[in-house]
Amino acid sequence: MSTKVIVESSMVRLRRALSLWLAALAIGWASAAAPEPADDLIAAATRGDAASVQALLAKGVDVNAKTSDGVTALMAASLNGRLDVVQALLDERAAVNARDYDGVTALFIASREGHLNVVQALLDKGAEVNIRTSDGQTALMAAALHGRLDVVQGLLDKGAEVNAKRTSDGATALMAASQEGHLDVAQALLAQGAEVNAAGKSGLTALMTACFRGDRAVVQALLAGGADVNAETNDGQTALDAAKVGGHPDVRALLAQAGAKE
Repeated sequence: MSTKVIVESSMVRLRRALSLWLAALAIGWASAAAPEPADDLIAAATRGDAASVQALLAKGVDVNAKTSDGVTALMAASLNGRLDVVQALLDERAAVNARDYDGVTALFIASREGHLNVVQALLDKGAEVNIRTSDGQTALMAAALHGRLDVVQGLLDKGAEVNAKRTSDGATALMAASQEGHLDVAQALLAQGAEVNAAGKSGLTALMTACFRGDRAVVQALLAGGADVNAETNDGQTALDAAKVGGHPDVRALLAQAGAKE
């Protein structure tokens, strides 16, 4: 029984792309070829070098230049949580909703990393709160997956769709939070109207992911929120089965008390 509804790949690729790009750039600097000014800008943003970023922008370097993977200076600065660099780039009209080749935006990156001040700055400059990556993830899903409660609340306050589903598999922010045992995030999402019985394309629910993990507190919160203890996946698996596969007899007992059927 597979219970991982959110498995990251885009952020892994982003970090790898930046690392490889910087390594290639270093090789270029060591050769006779001089680096392009736009390369200098993205490198400075990646390092969090605000002075160099401002100096390059003052020279007219393209604020929206991209690496071969579609990464911009704004994305690099957002990854590192450098509000000063982010603000400098935004002041020069950096494209706040630009996407890399996985559809990842600066807002998604900052949300995933838990940089609330950067998230707020991006939203204030027009970042689309419900913009999706290529596989349909939103910033709210990324923040929920990593337990970024303050960011989750900030995104919800700005209109994030609490029940948005990832297009690739139907996963929701509540499923992501439950999968990773983030009780406070799960409770915040439920308080904002998250559908406790929403199911992914395979029929998997938040309760099933929490049961497989064996997180009694999250399980109890979901049950209190009206989770269907006998919901089934497309192949007939239930939360009780998830707890059994995960090796959690205490959770199985909790489910039985809530009316789970063998």
